[in-house]
Amino acid sequence: MKKSELKQLIKEIILEDNKLLQEAARCTKTTGKTSSDRKGKKWMKCVKDGDGYKRIHWGQKGVKVTGKSGDTKRKKAFRARHKCSSAKPGTPRYQACKDW
Repeated sequence: MKKSELKQLIKEIILEDNKLLQEAARCTKTTGKTSSDRKGKKWMKCVKDGDGYKRIHWGQKGVKVTGKSGDTKRKKAFRARHKCSSAKPGTPRYQACKDW
């Protein structure tokens, strides 16, 4: 195999791998909460957005969420600070508020 043929083959393989990675990164259905691959974010999930789907990332790494039976002062402060009463579904803010 010639050097030029080998280079062309390598380019084709790299392009094909990039296409596969991009397809895998797209959301095609709603998913559950999983660990985020984005730097500094704790969670991610795919949510319905109009006709399609989008991936959202939320949550600060290293911070513990109190959940339903946690410290009520801390929870109240978080919900007020992030304006949880006006958060729209399908947004990272909505998901963060839902976790609290």
